[in-house]
Amino acid sequence: MLKIIMLEDQQDQADRLSAMLERYTQSHPAFVYSLQHYTQSVLLLTGYQCDADILFLDIQVPDMLGIDVARKIREKDPRVMIIFITMLTQYAIEGYSVGSFDYVLKPVRYEEFATKLDRACRVLAHQSSDVTLEVRTKEEVRRINANDITYIEVANHDILIHTGTETIRQWGSLKQFEDQLAGAHFVRCNACYLVNLKYVRSLNGDTVRVHETDLPVSKNKRKDFLASLAQYKGGSR
Repeated sequence: MLKIIMLEDQQDQADRLSAMLERYTQSHPAFVYSLQHYTQSVLLLTGYQCDADILFLDIQVPDMLGIDVARKIREKDPRVMIIFITMLTQYAIEGYSVGSFDYVLKPVRYEEFATKLDRACRVLAHQSSDVTLEVRTKEEVRRINANDITYIEVANHDILIHTGTETIRQWGSLKQFEDQLAGAHFVRCNACYLVNLKYVRSLNGDTVRVHETDLPVSKNKRKDFLASLAQYKGGSR
């Protein structure tokens, strides 16, 4: 099930978008979703749990511009797919600076909305992973979905598995985990780090920002890393 969040202060516009989502499910039975609607930016930012798949942002909400909301969301969540709803193309184009996926112009037409939702769903399907790691700690054996791992590193002959909330220490080799995560969009940026492309926020020179951490990109890994990142971000567009 996809989690969709909508920020829209005008009830008639929110109802229109909700109706389009319902209409979309009629011709796409596999599309299952939950919807949360916010009318104020501050409420969205306060309640956001970094668990949404798609975020529809009205770019002009009285208490804060949607572009500013997006910047604050991006500080916490590099993954969520942001789609701006706007009357002005110039604002929508500015949205790409915060990694927005697309925009829809008001008044929203169903045909345009459905086309862009199609593409969003294809990319989300391409980026998802059902791979699960079995991790043994001193206290227990845990199962961790690959989608929750930001990156894995080698440190003093140990393996450190980083998620958004914790770091888990393991025995083993990076190659071992690389093999287990084959097909789950993990790529080495150098000999010591295995990166989940889902959490890549930016790439500047020989440094890649993964979630909230800057990692070095080695010269011999750079070409393959960039190619993998471009393919991942492009999805099936």
